[in-house]
Amino acid sequence: MSQAQTACLASTLFLGVDAGNSKTAALVSTASGEVVGAGRSGCGDIYGAPTPEAAVAEVLAALHAALDQAGADISDVAGAAFRLAGVDWPEDRDYWDEALTRQTPSALRARSILNDGYAAIRCGDPGGVGISVTGGTAAAIAARGPDGALWDMGWWGQHAMGAIGLANEAFRAIFLAELGLGPQTALTEALLAHYHKPTVAALNHWLTRRHHHASGRQRNSCARVVTAVAAAGDPVAVDIVRAQGAHFAQYAGVAARRTGLVQTGRPVSIVLSGSVLMAEGSPVAEALLAELPAHIPGVVLHRGTLPPVAGALLDALGEAGVPLHTPEAAGAVVEHVTATMPPPEFWAT
Repeated sequence: MSQAQTACLASTLFLGVDAGNSKTAALVSTASGEVVGAGRSGCGDIYGAPTPEAAVAEVLAALHAALDQAGADISDVAGAAFRLAGVDWPEDRDYWDEALTRQTPSALRARSILNDGYAAIRCGDPGGVGISVTGGTAAAIAARGPDGALWDMGWWGQHAMGAIGLANEAFRAIFLAELGLGPQTALTEALLAHYHKPTVAALNHWLTRRHHHASGRQRNSCARVVTAVAAAGDPVAVDIVRAQGAHFAQYAGVAARRTGLVQTGRPVSIVLSGSVLMAEGSPVAEALLAELPAHIPGVVLHRGTLPPVAGALLDALGEAGVPLHTPEAAGAVVEHVTATMPPPEFWAT
């Protein structure tokens, strides 16, 4: 990199945005990785927000909050990486490209737009090669191969995973048990207590009635109850979390094959993130780790110590030419990002 390029990078700012269903997060940093602004807002998924326009508004709200904290204007941003839930098809990327151009017509020309699954990859390998496996409200799996090939699960995922999957399978189990079509399970008592419902019929009614029914957040709030019942040894709950772990491993295997990671014969970096997989003692994570070797040999596991938005920021830096492809070059940048991040409670869902 020339002295002129180095000087230019030193005087500009970079933006990383990670938008999901639970929240949207944004970070602004200098080229050295010093975080100078952070912002968060609501759902930035064009499939999950009330309208696509509402998702755009949330992404812009987080972006402007981070810039305001940095005392900067959007025109000061030299490079941006948007990692957005719901960018599943080319037309989704086109929608965001048009929306960002319309909302910021003279800025953010140097930007990339990808599914949010890609956000955490650099939280494992700063060079950006590897697989991200996220289990939060839902699941996101994405990979970047050594030659730059990309693959993300998107709508290819045929199994509900994350909190949604755990809740759905738990409801199925207790309803079948109530009908005498499935084994009795400790999940019944645990979920009735969690939702303060007197009977399984009352719970089913609340979940499915036309008016004043449970919200998605309320439905999914039982995920930690399901994993706790599994950890206590209930066979039905154990089967649910083992199936979840197996599905995560299977799709991660697809990601590795589709991007050429398996074919290299070299170790494969895998980053775990999301509340379901990162919970202390998570039985879903344990099941995933038990299954992974059968699908991806040579796994190098990273548990995300940085939130995925930090990976999006590292994407913005890497795409702008900040050297991140060797441990030596990336070390100082990652250290700066880590040291200047907001505290974990800032990102808590």
